[in-house]
Amino acid sequence: MSRIAVIGTGYVGLTSGACFAHLGHRVVCADVVPEKVEQLSRGEVPILEAGLPELVSSGLASGRLSFVLGAAKAVPGAEFVYLCVPTPQGEDGSADLTYIRDAATEIGPLLEPGAVVVNKSTVPVGSTRVVEEVLGRDDVSVVSNPEFLREGSAVHDCLHPDRIVVGGDDQAAAARVANLFASLGAAVLITDPASAETIKYASNAFLAAKISFVNAVANVCEAVGADVRDVLLGMGYDRRIGFEFMKPGPGYGGSCFMGDDTLLARRHGAIRLLSFAALFAAVEILGASGWEVLSWREGEPAPELLPVGLFTKRRYEGTTISVQTTMGRRITVTADHPFFVGDGKEPTAHRRLANQLTTADWLPVAQQFPMVEEPSKAALDALLRDGLRLGTDRYTKALPDAIWAAPDSHKQALLRELWDGDGSWSYVAGGPSVVLEYATVSRQLADGTLRLLGDLGIVARLKVGRTAKSTCDTYWLSIAGAHQIERSLWLLPEAEAEVVARSLATQTKRISPTGYRRLSKNAAWVRVARIERRHHEGDVYSLKVPQSGTVVTTHGLVVGQCFPKDTSALIRIAEDAGYDFGLLRGVVGVNQQQFDRVAAKVLEQVGGNLEGHAVAAWGLTFKARTDDLRMSPALEVLARLRAAGASVRAFDPAVHHGPSAASPDDPRLAGIDVCADPYAPCEGASVLVVLTEWDEFRRLDFAKVAGLMETPNLVDARNLLDPAGLRRRGFTYTGIGR
Repeated sequence: MSRIAVIGTGYVGLTSGACFAHLGHRVVCADVVPEKVEQLSRGEVPILEAGLPELVSSGLASGRLSFVLGAAKAVPGAEFVYLCVPTPQGEDGSADLTYIRDAATEIGPLLEPGAVVVNKSTVPVGSTRVVEEVLGRDDVSVVSNPEFLREGSAVHDCLHPDRIVVGGDDQAAAARVANLFASLGAAVLITDPASAETIKYASNAFLAAKISFVNAVANVCEAVGADVRDVLLGMGYDRRIGFEFMKPGPGYGGSCFMGDDTLLARRHGAIRLLSFAALFAAVEILGASGWEVLSWREGEPAPELLPVGLFTKRRYEGTTISVQTTMGRRITVTADHPFFVGDGKEPTAHRRLANQLTTADWLPVAQQFPMVEEPSKAALDALLRDGLRLGTDRYTKALPDAIWAAPDSHKQALLRELWDGDGSWSYVAGGPSVVLEYATVSRQLADGTLRLLGDLGIVARLKVGRTAKSTCDTYWLSIAGAHQIERSLWLLPEAEAEVVARSLATQTKRISPTGYRRLSKNAAWVRVARIERRHHEGDVYSLKVPQSGTVVTTHGLVVGQCFPKDTSALIRIAEDAGYDFGLLRGVVGVNQQQFDRVAAKVLEQVGGNLEGHAVAAWGLTFKARTDDLRMSPALEVLARLRAAGASVRAFDPAVHHGPSAASPDDPRLAGIDVCADPYAPCEGASVLVVLTEWDEFRRLDFAKVAGLMETPNLVDARNLLDPAGLRRRGFTYTGIGR
């Protein structure tokens, strides 16, 4: 355990300090704002960042994390002092090092001999030398340890880094800093200070270049009548290019599935229910192209078979998280795997990592699968005749692959035959309630049956166990609840169905289901019931579905998948060194043009003159799942619209709700009327512009939105919404590159 002082509790400092405490170090964080120190000492986090409040609370409870007023109280006794103070950027791209210099001046006399001062702030190349000069100490070392945190997933990035970069002239001091992260098992690069500082700028500049390139491609698509979504999807399949930062959605990382979990996959029209291990074996033989898997998106009427952009398989030794839900659904993934979770009240999902799940979280179970093709009558007859003879014995029986493309009537017929063989029904406590039950020793058959029932809108409960004389697991499926039983009567012979129906008719009270909640047509929601951490050593599997970021896996559970602003500053750094970075100037130029192009789309919707028009805006923060307004493209676009004469009313979930750095009186929002809900800005608006990719915007009542607007014009600057659906509701829709 090391003693660490963190100077500055902004985004980087607070996240770094909380994560260091989580790793077992003793951390004292300092800030100059008394109210902020008091707030943090109570465990109240003033920024919106998933997982950070929990880390701060646990750090305070353990005694490993504390907050003090002023650097002078944090530095004494510290082995490492992290400088995480602001470095504001000037109009010319240069960084203001005033806060860095002030912090170094204050801590210089207080440092312990042998201490290491670490530049964590984003600083210009050469800043390590600046700090050394200000400290004026021969008995301490200064190194650079740049941060690579993405807002919205900063805690995950801090605890699961792609790499640790440390730059220092004193290699021993740099190695000591690298050792602080030893338990994370990340790749470590120890280099000189200038290289470490440049790595930060160059990485962000390269990502900016990809984004600007994609925006330029979108403009070309508009000019030639192409669809940018398909163009980028086609580009992304090229491994030299990849999907990262090619379109909105999760990036590539290290989260993975176990080999025995399952998914529905299609290639060349044939659908198969495969384990991840079997799928990857097939990919090795047949190649990675042409595969689709069943995936799920909020707000869609049904799950969809969508293209797989990338397959990865690797050896893994470490912690896995086994999640079991009410109704018996279960899945095991690596600890950093993202889930889509809700509160069990609204069909609204947000991302949470497996190691952050609690028993208050609800997970979606996909339902109402699409019928993707119409099998021939001969194929369906053969399906019903031979469908349950698959497998070499009763332990390997499985549903036939053809069933997934069959109409509901044939799915019902197959399940009825299944129930007739090993199913039953019985009264609950003597009646009138009834339960339908089915048992099998085949894991594959149980998984397929649960999925097929879910496809038909029935949420069966799964129980796994062994009888006294059994040598293998038995899978018991049960259907309960009057409403579900009535929807399942086709499973029983006609005479028995009549008996069950008469019994249900005598019920005086119908109890709502307790194990699941049906909140949307395309999913039932089940609560997390148990979470177990296990050690795993072996192969793990990942795949990327660029269009959705989800996979419908074992038992129908929907699980996410995750694959692992400094351009102006880098241009200025290059200039100061005598190099004209023309390529990067072009990147910045395209980015500036994009603001103008979006504003021009809004202008076009109202006939070329915004004077006297009201514009409604959805989204103010620079990206979803954060409350940060810095460098927000939304504000850049709105500034142009206001300059053209429009009045602007806006809504953003992070601006209006909860503790937020982006309060309605923020000077960056001057002239913008921030509303309390997404419908309010639309009242009397001539055009609605979507500027931040919040998922909440997908699920709004667009008929209501159209009715509130003076004219239903919509500019979707994030390509977040469904153009066809909006046009059916009377909107004039304009996207980017579509």
